[in-house]
Amino acid sequence: MSDAVPPQGECLDGETIAAWSEGQLRAAEASAVEQHVAGCARCRALMASFVQTTPAQPVAESLWRRWHLGWVVPLATAATAAAIWVALPGSGARQLAPKQETNAVAQDERLESPAVPPQPTARSFQQLDQAKAAEPPVVNETRQRANDTAAASRELAGQQGATRAAAEDAAAAPAAGAPAAPSVTAPAAPRPTAVAERAEADTKKEAAANSTFAPLARAFAANPITSPDGTARWRIVSGQQVENSMDAGNSWTPATIDSPDRLNAGAAPSATVCWIVGARGAVYLTTDGTRFVRLPFTEMVDLASVFATDALSATVSSADGRSWRTTDGGRSWNRQ
Repeated sequence: MSDAVPPQGECLDGETIAAWSEGQLRAAEASAVEQHVAGCARCRALMASFVQTTPAQPVAESLWRRWHLGWVVPLATAATAAAIWVALPGSGARQLAPKQETNAVAQDERLESPAVPPQPTARSFQQLDQAKAAEPPVVNETRQRANDTAAASRELAGQQGATRAAAEDAAAAPAAGAPAAPSVTAPAAPRPTAVAERAEADTKKEAAANSTFAPLARAFAANPITSPDGTARWRIVSGQQVENSMDAGNSWTPATIDSPDRLNAGAAPSATVCWIVGARGAVYLTTDGTRFVRLPFTEMVDLASVFATDALSATVSSADGRSWRTTDGGRSWNRQ
């Protein structure tokens, strides 16, 4: 193998580098190769490329694999050396530029030594302190206030947590000497049916109507519906009954009327004609003074007043201010 080692001034070939990487050179030959590589940037780059392209050796290899690699490794080494030789211009050895040599040396040093993160030094801490000291007073004051606010917030959160924990403990602990109350589960309230809900709604609506039209009923009871001549009079009793008087109110007799709704007001344009209106579109008319007939109405609204000129023409008004007029005795109504 001594013939494979070139003189100090010549570059190494692929076979010599392969023998050195496999440890087949003698100590003197290996030392000569290492001294040459230390002073030759080209051979150093070639050796680095060879090391990177050489596959890792398995832990245990069979005899057949050892024989197989015996000729594969020199062949791969020769191919790599040939590729590098073709890539480099000129037939002789070319010295690398100072910058390229420096990069190659740095690459070798990175391969040999593991990356170690830089550690902070006393000088770096001193520079940080100088930078903080060079900041304006406003920045330092703002940072100090922020730190104070954060500390106060943490302290307040701790106090609130302690107070909440104490309150939970006090609520969980039973009173001293008092027996624990048995757990009683209240039965679920039955869900009202549709009929019950409708009845409840009607009750509420009737109560609202009573509260709205009660003053009107009392006023009409105290002030009867009087005809223009003053002899014929009508009055609403208990909100659903009507009484008639033909002697200027000296005596009263029940009139014939069937009203499930509350009656609110009336008007008498003559001694035998009387109009009476009430809740849910109730309109009644009598032409003989005693027998009232319910007339059809367009809407289910609470009627609060009526004005009539005869048995055919009348104007009714709702509690919300709307008005309707008829000129055919209540067979049709027109919105005013």
